[in-house]
Amino acid sequence: MFRDRPRRALTVLAAAAAVAGAVTFSALSSSSAAADGDRELRLTAVQKVGTQPDNPRTGDSWVTYFDLHTTAVDRAGKESAGRRVGDASDRCEVVLARYEGVVTQCQRVLRTDDGTLVLTSMTDRFGRGPWVTTAAVTGGTGTYAGATGEARITLDGERASYRVRLTG
Repeated sequence: MFRDRPRRALTVLAAAAAVAGAVTFSALSSSSAAADGDRELRLTAVQKVGTQPDNPRTGDSWVTYFDLHTTAVDRAGKESAGRRVGDASDRCEVVLARYEGVVTQCQRVLRTDDGTLVLTSMTDRFGRGPWVTTAAVTGGTGTYAGATGEARITLDGERASYRVRLTG
């Protein structure tokens, strides 16, 4: 029994050193990943179901459900839906309605196998689309936990194109 004590002590010391090394490596990996800079996601959403009224008025709200795809770009630069990677939803409210169109405030959720991103924006929808807006990335889960940044969103009929730049 006495002979086992030195071996146990060495085993404990080796395990402690391995844990300390792993913690140091993890901390270095996090800081180097943050130093690498921004990350961009390009996604295309294709509407499946929506409850948007034909003539929205101030106070109206609606939800929309989408299939979420990677964005494929052909040689001419035209974007289209690529491989399906998840789903998405919008919940929008009209904050101002005028003859020319509406201003909406929307919360968007993009859900992939890697995690979820949450975006929020206000969009001027005057005249015919497509409408382009900038949204704030307000958080995420999974790979996107703690995410911050912004997204450029192009709303075009039953499609939405997302260029999401993550900074956190």
